[in-house]
Amino acid sequence: MESWSIVVLFAILVEAVVQVVKAGVPETVRVPAWLWPSVSAVIGVTMCVTAGVDALSSLGIEIKIAFIGQSITGLLVSRGASFVHDVWTKVNNRIQVFLDFDELMEIKGLDEGFTKR
Repeated sequence: MESWSIVVLFAILVEAVVQVVKAGVPETVRVPAWLWPSVSAVIGVTMCVTAGVDALSSLGIEIKIAFIGQSITGLLVSRGASFVHDVWTKVNNRIQVFLDFDELMEIKGLDEGFTKR
């Protein structure tokens, strides 16, 4: 189970690194759509191979060449990174809706008499 925690942590880290790299690219540079998943895959595989993380072995699937299992885990991490990003974006959007609603209530003066939890 510990290795799956590491996989989730690595997915979050890969997404964070990719977002930092994206932020460093000037807006005037046109980047093809296929590049970001490729960057994510390279970062994920590099991290898993470097750290020796192999999710397949935690499932009892033994691969003779450790590099292969670690690379597959890196690809899994890179795909998980986009999933983490999507979930984060949705949660962040929901939070923003609630914050906007509270602000609207205060502006309209409708928050008087309501208790906040």
